[in-house]
Amino acid sequence: MRKLMWLVAGVLAATTAVAQVDEEDAADSPAVLMPAAEASALLALPLPAEPAARYALLQQQARAAQSLEQRGKYVELLRELATLGRSQPGGEIWIRHYLSAEFIWGSSGQSLAAADAFASDRTLAPIARAEAALRQVYALAQARDRSMLERMWSRAQGLVKQAQEALGNGDPAATLRLKVQHLQVRSEIERWDGRLAEAVATMREAVRLAQKGVEDARRLAKGPRDAAVQDAYGWYDGSQGMLVYALVRHGRAPEAIQVAQGNLALWRAGQLSDALGARWSYRLGQAQVAARQYAAALENAQRSDDMLQRSGASPASHTRWLARQEQVRALIGLRRWPEADAFYRDFLASLPADSLAKERANDWRLRALLAAKNGRFDEALEAVDRVLRYRQRLYGEAHPQTQEASGVRALVRLLKGDMAGAWSDYQPLFAALLDSPGGWQDLDLNGARGFVLGLAFDEFLREIAARALRGEALEPAWTDRAMQVADRLQAGAAHRALTDATARLLAATPALRALLEEEAQLRATASSRNGALATQLGEEDRLRRRNSSEETRAELKVLPEAERKKKFKAMADELAAVREQVKAGREQAQAAREALNAQRERVAKAYPAYADLVTPTLPAPAALQKLMSPGEALLVVQPLEGATLVWLVTPGAPTRFAASSVGAAAWVDKVAQIRTALDLSTGRPPTLPVAGLHEVWRELVVPLQPGADVKSLLVAADGALAAMPFATALTAPEPGAFAVRRMAVTQLPSAGALFALRRAAAPAPAAKPLFGVGDPQFKSTAKAGRAALGQAATKYDAAWGFSYGDIPPLPETRAELTALAKALGARPEVDLLLGAAATREAVLAAPLQDRRVVAFATHGLMPGELPGISKPALALASGADATASPLLELDDVLTLRLNAQAVLLSACNTAAGEQGGAAMSGLVRGFFFAGSRSVLATHWSVETASAAALTSATFSAHAPRAEALRMAQMGMIEGKLGGGRWAHPFYWAGYALFGDPSR
Repeated sequence: MRKLMWLVAGVLAATTAVAQVDEEDAADSPAVLMPAAEASALLALPLPAEPAARYALLQQQARAAQSLEQRGKYVELLRELATLGRSQPGGEIWIRHYLSAEFIWGSSGQSLAAADAFASDRTLAPIARAEAALRQVYALAQARDRSMLERMWSRAQGLVKQAQEALGNGDPAATLRLKVQHLQVRSEIERWDGRLAEAVATMREAVRLAQKGVEDARRLAKGPRDAAVQDAYGWYDGSQGMLVYALVRHGRAPEAIQVAQGNLALWRAGQLSDALGARWSYRLGQAQVAARQYAAALENAQRSDDMLQRSGASPASHTRWLARQEQVRALIGLRRWPEADAFYRDFLASLPADSLAKERANDWRLRALLAAKNGRFDEALEAVDRVLRYRQRLYGEAHPQTQEASGVRALVRLLKGDMAGAWSDYQPLFAALLDSPGGWQDLDLNGARGFVLGLAFDEFLREIAARALRGEALEPAWTDRAMQVADRLQAGAAHRALTDATARLLAATPALRALLEEEAQLRATASSRNGALATQLGEEDRLRRRNSSEETRAELKVLPEAERKKKFKAMADELAAVREQVKAGREQAQAAREALNAQRERVAKAYPAYADLVTPTLPAPAALQKLMSPGEALLVVQPLEGATLVWLVTPGAPTRFAASSVGAAAWVDKVAQIRTALDLSTGRPPTLPVAGLHEVWRELVVPLQPGADVKSLLVAADGALAAMPFATALTAPEPGAFAVRRMAVTQLPSAGALFALRRAAAPAPAAKPLFGVGDPQFKSTAKAGRAALGQAATKYDAAWGFSYGDIPPLPETRAELTALAKALGARPEVDLLLGAAATREAVLAAPLQDRRVVAFATHGLMPGELPGISKPALALASGADATASPLLELDDVLTLRLNAQAVLLSACNTAAGEQGGAAMSGLVRGFFFAGSRSVLATHWSVETASAAALTSATFSAHAPRAEALRMAQMGMIEGKLGGGRWAHPFYWAGYALFGDPSR
């Protein structure tokens, strides 16, 4: 048995310094905590008028306010220090502290305005101006004015260069701090441009540099509370916080959760201030919302908001906005619509006259959604119609931004009960996200957009389900689109992991990398031109309103006629000139969009496998039918909150559709019970859950009435049903009526995966039978510890609770692979990597393209099972180099070159859907991309002798892969393999075949 009982979660290393610091820079860094009575007494002292004495007391009072967690008072004091400090030696440092504190605790809009003023002040030192300029750009990146952001980013980069030249080598700490700030802001710019992977990588570098700053400061520290140490730790902590945001946006919520939970553990242990505890609470909440852990996210966001309110943080501050945003999103995720609506309305009403805070909080999508969900349909339609009209005018009908607005209106109309209007509005959204692969990049489903468009999809499927359960006739166009939506949801779960894992692939493929870099530039150009067009349209609107206003009419009326005509003509000419600019701007934006689409077509044509990987096609049922053979049937299963939708696609026949009243939550329990009953590795009696196994067939297959001619069933299931071994489903309420007796069963990550696997002709079979890797030697003569998994796994200073060498060995896999080699006619001494030889480096260097079967018999790791591991991986032997990772990760899989009929993953729970279904889907698709037509993986911890028999029989049979697996499974059921010892499904149903069942 292969149970990974040794796995433990990583936590962040405790630091010896008490880190009383905050956010993107060290707003609180100079402070040393003082007793509460002393701090209160200091704050009660009146400020003297004499500048030097006033300055000295202000510094003490700032530390006192910080010690007492009085954030409002703290910002007030820093505001005056930033002014007085300019005339004091070294006093310009307070400008940075003030701008940061104002943004975090006070008024984000006021911080933005002050940052611009300081950055523009030529009397300040270059470092002060550069830091103010970077703060300004960071704040602008939270707003929506693209043209302003680009101008100020250009200015900031120029000021940073001047500051670096002025600093030279004289102040290493300041130089490093400036580099960290620059990286933080650069990450925000990359996020704006849609380069999310680059944004994550940039923040990782910021974390690395900031951590180095902490180490440097500690070496020179005079004590555990040395101000320089606390300052350096502030940059480290703030960079970690920004990394959490970048990870969430990039779809890597489990990794973000791990970082946040580690820091909260430090807060609970008393090593971080309550201010930081509040911040890590909403950071964790944001990651949990992304992971759909809404109840936990709401609890963390509410605790954060309460703590921030008690500390005096303003409603217009960055912190309160983030804490409240996560409460709104968590309430929406929990579908607590009245609470979400009331909270959001109160949130907006509480904001003071702060343009940046209002702009960030006031999201038209959320307003429309919450109004519609609470029955205020006219209000919702008014909000979305205004945006839709503006975007139609700005971008045209076919632009993704316009299609998004149309999708939001579709949702509102659907909730209102107007199916005809909703169906019309859904078409542009469907065209953007289902028919256009580029739509995956253009309408990245994160933040408010992700919530609302995700709900637009959900509500469409719910409406289809409701009508089907009522017995209403449904248009085939509706159910076909619904199947594409289901395919989008299934494929989307693994999309982020795959796009994130392409870095090594691109490094090894310069021509593809060059095409994608050009695409990124074209995407940035298109975005910039859209921003410029929006600015031009805003100017046109302003002039049009001015020309037609009562004030202008009154002004013209009092002028002499000749002067009035002249003035009127000048105003009309000015408006006409701007309209010409708008016309030209619209043409330029359209041209940029067309160039971007053309580049994407070039990428897809030159590298179709890459396009299938990162922007997969979502084929309609008719397109799939053309790729299927007689006797095959594709079952698509999409669980919803209160129902499950199922489709059956067969060649030459209309697609069949049905709905079950069993919903997603019920399937979680039912599948868990089935898997628990079938898994005998825990020592339970060998019983068979007859009722549960028959219910799967009765609810999901019987309504579709598959004919007796179906001999090969391909299943694309989402949610808990991705972990269901469909071969064990009972076609009748009898213990032996397994589906596998009637047909071969193959699983697919999504229906679109079949399209990718079959649209090109299969290459000629490889010449050699097998390459196998197993029984890796986890213990190494190299120094054990955190270096064993490489630097990629220690980005957050993770304190390892285990040694890689403590992973239990797998000696039985040696016998399993040896038996497989014998069955296939391979030579174990040549074709197998075992023990110390089973390393990642050896696998990457092996000539795999000439092997028909590639087998890995080792532990499979899912995201989150090791600190810093965000993608699925296979554990291999430790090499002599302690800094080299022993894990074969998804990134590595994409660089393999295979011509395999199958990859065997005889590892622990590699096909399990409950913990790593989406991740496993990504790993399977990774092997497809590498060149394998199918992947045979395990649902649970397999028993060694039966596993060796089943895999040997499967791969040595002269039959299509799915039928070969079925024959081996039937051999166990009927006693031809194992003499009856392996008739229970535990022994034969543990393996799941993913991919093409016949090639």
